[in-house]
Amino acid sequence: MNGKQILLFLLLVVAAHQLRAQQGVETFGTGGNYSTRNFDSEEGDDQEGDEHDHDQEETKKVPSIISVWKVANYGANYEPAKLDTALDFYHVYNPVLKRDLRPIFTGNMGGAYLSGDFFNRSYKSDFYFYRSYEPYVKFAGDIKFMNTTTPYTLLDYTQSENRNTRNETRFNVFHSQNATPKFNFQLFYDQDKSTGHYQMQENKVHDIGMATTYKSDKFNSHGAIIFNRLKSEENGGLQSGQNLNDYKETETFLVNLTTANSEIRNNTISLINEYRLGKYEEQEDSLGNINDVFRPITGFIHEFEYSSNRRIFVDTSPNLDYYPAFRDSSATNDTVFYNRLTNTFQLKFYESPNRKYTFSKRVFIGNDLITTKMMDMDSTYLVKDKLNNTFVGGAISRDEGKFWRWNIQGKFYTIGYRSGQTELNAFIYKPLRIGKDTTSLYVSGELNTIVPDYFQQNYYSNHYNWTNRFDNINEMIIKSRITSERYKLTLGFNYALIGNYIFNNQEALPQQGGSEMLVLSAYLNKDFESEHWLIRAQALWQTANQEQYLHLPDLTGYLSVNFKLLVSKVLHTDLGFDVRYTTAYYADAFDPATGRYYWQNQQKIGNFPIVDLHANLKLKRTRAFFQLLNAATGMLDGNYWAAPDYPFYRRTFRLGIAWSFYD
Repeated sequence: MNGKQILLFLLLVVAAHQLRAQQGVETFGTGGNYSTRNFDSEEGDDQEGDEHDHDQEETKKVPSIISVWKVANYGANYEPAKLDTALDFYHVYNPVLKRDLRPIFTGNMGGAYLSGDFFNRSYKSDFYFYRSYEPYVKFAGDIKFMNTTTPYTLLDYTQSENRNTRNETRFNVFHSQNATPKFNFQLFYDQDKSTGHYQMQENKVHDIGMATTYKSDKFNSHGAIIFNRLKSEENGGLQSGQNLNDYKETETFLVNLTTANSEIRNNTISLINEYRLGKYEEQEDSLGNINDVFRPITGFIHEFEYSSNRRIFVDTSPNLDYYPAFRDSSATNDTVFYNRLTNTFQLKFYESPNRKYTFSKRVFIGNDLITTKMMDMDSTYLVKDKLNNTFVGGAISRDEGKFWRWNIQGKFYTIGYRSGQTELNAFIYKPLRIGKDTTSLYVSGELNTIVPDYFQQNYYSNHYNWTNRFDNINEMIIKSRITSERYKLTLGFNYALIGNYIFNNQEALPQQGGSEMLVLSAYLNKDFESEHWLIRAQALWQTANQEQYLHLPDLTGYLSVNFKLLVSKVLHTDLGFDVRYTTAYYADAFDPATGRYYWQNQQKIGNFPIVDLHANLKLKRTRAFFQLLNAATGMLDGNYWAAPDYPFYRRTFRLGIAWSFYD
């Protein structure tokens, strides 16, 4: 994104501040969950002890109340969401570290990622070559829609210790406000840049977009326009035989590639409209007033989504010892396109919250129109295929019950490339009252027959060519967990039985396994919290019976110790350290030409504690952190690999600051 586009975006944010905020806030009725917080009373955090500016409060006419939710199931459900305004763990800013105890990635911000937790390897994008970069970008399903009584703005900035060398910066801007009591719009811009510690390791990420929502009794609309851009220098990792403690300067290490670059571009347009039929019923509020409240009975929902995707890989002087060349040994210029247009129509019959035995019913039908392009054997663009899919499905669920919540859903592809694919899933969520403790039990199950991805079957480039005819993948997945609110404890167990599992083999080519694969995992998450201490301990155990397809670490752990204090009655302070650890194992290696990870048995990573020191500060609506990353560098054996051939950053310093505005 160029400077003019950034300036235009910031001007839009400033102009938005000049609009008059709405004078009230509406909330969802039956059929929609949301999370609402009064930020005037909380000062934007769950922490107690913040002192208000009383003069400002006396002149303030409109309380700052924000409702937040996400849209799921083709627009049929609204799931509660929260704004990230807490001080706890503010220093964990890297998206891959937020979602994984010990991720596999190429070592610095914006680098390709693979979850170390097998049951966390689910993907939002249907573009095969996009999946390694999902943590850094936004999808339509990630949008947190809002209704605000006053404008809300967040500025978030992170900077490395040196702005000229080994630089890493983040600059995120978010703004949301209601133009009318029923219409809200939001703008966001995220920019991440990481030079990295080693040669040819720079990553740049740009996300910009706008989302809108219109919410009324009978008509709801949610829309989003998102542009994602990722650019990476691809160094292919360090050349073998080098110890991470060999050189004082990281630029001295030799890398495999010196002239390779990749780029991913994604544009998404999403629009969900719902028209609801229902009736008004008298309902008593918390103050004893009687109001007419709309109760929806039937909803007619249409979801439209267009996604345009492109991945480019360029190498002006390929290292033929690193990968082969099929067409041109002097240069590589590969491009693959994937565009999808989806329309889904849905009919929903709402449950009645006033009846004990009731549930909602949904039926839907949808169609995908897909176009793919890639390089042919003559290095010209070739429209490889125009695909289409038609799918039908339905669900029954209890969405608002206090006794329990549950859902059973099925989706079936009847026509097109994915003809024969079936997806059956269900879950039960049951709150349990055990003494003074509020405990909850969650169990989910999936039974799927999956048609292999188009690009697992067909791909042509300068370095890889394959044509496969894989059988459908059969999956049975069961997940369960029990959570205690009183003891801040979660115990979980996962089970997967997969037939015809597809993996990337040692040559980075898709291959289908001939034996059924069983994967088991169990995890424990526990928080210890008191007036001055917050300790978070997490442990994950995994095993798989087919190591020729899949390698997993036996044990992965995360420990965060924080000492909390209040300085001068106004400055909240957290001082502490984080430790991430995994037992040694043959983690998947990264292939820069396609942006995928593949099976290998040459190099083990792990058995090295990644220790980060931090200090988090908060004064009213301003948060800051100071962090020393990988503090154990040079003290141990130097086995701090983030992925095979890709090291973590060396000991380095980061600082960040975020400002929240509610007016």
